[in-house]
Amino acid sequence: MAALESHMIALDSPMPRFDLPDTASGKIIRSQDFANRPVLVMFICNHCPFVVHVRGELSKLGTDYQSSAL
Repeated sequence: MAALESHMIALDSPMPRFDLPDTASGKIIRSQDFANRPVLVMFICNHCPFVVHVRGELSKLGTDYQSSAL
């Protein structure tokens, strides 16, 4: 895989518009689906050693907040 340069946007910036496939369902997830709602977007690589290390906690985070208004 080729390395790609990335550019961090300023913290507290509006979320850029996107249309991305949900890897589990194939459904297209759009940024406008989350208008006026808090959202956390994480771009991670499932075989990255760090991600493998924190995978359980990431899953728990999702479970903990799934039923909340977030």
